[in-house]
Amino acid sequence: MSIIKYVERLRRIDSLIVRRSTGAPCEFAERLGIKRSTLFRYLQDLRRMGTDIRYSAAERTYYYADDRRIYIKIDSLN
Repeated sequence: MSIIKYVERLRRIDSLIVRRSTGAPCEFAERLGIKRSTLFRYLQDLRRMGTDIRYSAAERTYYYADDRRIYIKIDSLN
């Protein structure tokens, strides 16, 4: 997978988490067009980067437990 596709997917994951509209893990993975195990790898990557991502069974969504987020910016050199 290209770094661009990886970053785009992280941004999509972040967007859904911020809006608290991920759904349960199976739904979240389906929304992203990936397997559940792949989703868990992405979430683990984000946690390793310093985010505190948690899951609320009552709300059926992932959420950030604090204000820390990962911002990734890609600039074109052209």
